[in-house]
Amino acid sequence: MKTTEHIQRIVDYLRAHPALNVVLVTAYFFFILFMHHPLVLLSIAIEKRIGIELYNVAVAVIFLSVVAAVIYVLVKAFRQHRENRRLKVFYLVATLLLLVIHSRFMFDSNIEVIHAMEFTFLSFLIFPLVSRFGAAVFFTLPFMLIDEWYQYILLYPDWNDYFDLNDILMDTYGCGLTMSALMILGIKNAKHHIALTRRAEFISWALLIILVLAAVQLCFIAPYASDTCGNTLLIMNERITPEPFLRFHPSHNIWYHVMQPAEGFAVIMLLHLFYFGMDGLSKHTA
Repeated sequence: MKTTEHIQRIVDYLRAHPALNVVLVTAYFFFILFMHHPLVLLSIAIEKRIGIELYNVAVAVIFLSVVAAVIYVLVKAFRQHRENRRLKVFYLVATLLLLVIHSRFMFDSNIEVIHAMEFTFLSFLIFPLVSRFGAAVFFTLPFMLIDEWYQYILLYPDWNDYFDLNDILMDTYGCGLTMSALMILGIKNAKHHIALTRRAEFISWALLIILVLAAVQLCFIAPYASDTCGNTLLIMNERITPEPFLRFHPSHNIWYHVMQPAEGFAVIMLLHLFYFGMDGLSKHTA
């Protein structure tokens, strides 16, 4: 299949040129950071011009069209790459289902789906550096966290009143879809077999959990404004107490769920653990 051949050549070239790969990862990440505000202004302008209802429909049609086109290519790829078909289908369908559920309960506007798209290419660029599908998803997480911190603290300090873990969840779905697509297309991952608990991504995952829990315990990170101390560096949610399950968006006239700090952190870490299974769980099945 020509699509697989072309993508495999790109992956192999980047593997052979890791310095260039790092430069591309860095450049694209800065593109994500600094293009965010111009795109937000463009989105607001379009929404005001055509109305939120029509805007939501237009975004949904465009996104579903892209997904349909990608699925068409992937269905054709199944005919040539039949190995581990159940695993491939499971991760593709599970990710799409999670994305649909998220869009139903956690969107204040359909344009939020852009988070599932902007990090797809970043995870693709990271894949040649780590050579495992689940690792490519996880090692995109630090970039997601920096992106949200940049928006929350520097870009919109008077606009956002919480660190948006909803967005990080959407970013992760985008990365999961990308890696599911690479699996289905038959792109080769690492040849060596390493048990899950010995992989760099799992060790980093466990260390991140310990680091965050320690930061909360030492009050460097405060879940809510009422939890702050003299040494607090980051308040995850500026409200005094946990808000109701659903938050109302006045201009969009919609109720949506904002994940609370503990809830969001737990869900995100479990989701990344889930994607580690793309590469198998032991040295016998990897």
